[in-house]
Amino acid sequence: MLRARYGLPVEMYAERPLLTVGAAVEALNLPAPLARRVSVRLSWLPSLPAVAEPRGRRWTFPVAPPLPYHPVPQRLRRFLFDHGVTMPDHGSKILLPTSDETFGRHWAIEPEPGRLCLPHRVVVLAAIRLSILEGPDRVPA
Repeated sequence: MLRARYGLPVEMYAERPLLTVGAAVEALNLPAPLARRVSVRLSWLPSLPAVAEPRGRRWTFPVAPPLPYHPVPQRLRRFLFDHGVTMPDHGSKILLPTSDETFGRHWAIEPEPGRLCLPHRVVVLAAIRLSILEGPDRVPA
């Protein structure tokens, strides 16, 4: 059902929807304050889904990998890691929300119904990098 609704590689395990990171979709995991700044910066995108962890401390953005595929350079990975940004490895599973409740995993930014067009990884990474460099006191207009 979720695969049809959102167009994501989703499977069910113990009645919980899991998104598998791989060739079709990657993910970026950010601290919530940084994720909020990034979501404001990317508000012009038609779709920018984000899953919030139960206490809302971290958000996960599913993103489209580049074609042809290339990994994120190690220097950028280290810079992001120093600011709390992680990238789950291929094959990792991301738990998706099971209801509209804000208790437990929930959509920080819910995807629109229908086939989902994920933002490209490079666009989200650029927004993350700019948000880090500008600092928490600057919110883009």
